[in-house]
Amino acid sequence: MKRIKDYIDFKRIKISVFEKSVGFSNGLFGGQLKKNKTIGIDKLENILTVYPDLNANWVLTGKESMLRNDVREEATVKSQSTEHELANDLKRNHEEVIASLNDVIAAQQKTISLLEQLATGKERNH
Repeated sequence: MKRIKDYIDFKRIKISVFEKSVGFSNGLFGGQLKKNKTIGIDKLENILTVYPDLNANWVLTGKESMLRNDVREEATVKSQSTEHELANDLKRNHEEVIASLNDVIAAQQKTISLLEQLATGKERNH
């Protein structure tokens, strides 16, 4: 029970929210924890199903890490993938801004050219 409480604290989950999420009656986990009681295997199965990152071996023995390695690796891959997608989005946005600025520059160059032509034409008329 203490290790499950450690996990709940680590995840910053309120005990009442945890109890609801795993199908416990209100106060069951908190009461069991205060009385230093254990929970049944069926309840542990519910917890591990709802919280798949929780390492069952750690809960039962205290050995290994709190979080399952495969879930951590999956989260790392997702994080790297998200970073890659963000970098690509940022690159596309920069390319769009550059293209827009190039359009503005081209339009301004046309305006300058027309103004130069008008100025040159007026100078000839005087």
